[in-house]
Amino acid sequence: MTEELKEGWVWFLNTRKAHYVRDGRSLCGKYMYLGNSFEQGNDNSPDNCAECKRRLKNEEATKNR
Repeated sequence: MTEELKEGWVWFLNTRKAHYVRDGRSLCGKYMYLGNSFEQGNDNSPDNCAECKRRLKNEEATKNR
């Protein structure tokens, strides 16, 4: 059985920006997501939440140390 990637960008109907969701919660902490449809590879879009982008970038920087 293959394990699905359960994180990525999600555009909620009631938000102006897309948010990065991991394990059912956005990185900025404002939203929960119970679905399973995520967009990958769109990390630098101007339509993404600034806080989610900042936290994702910090995680990648600490991972590459």
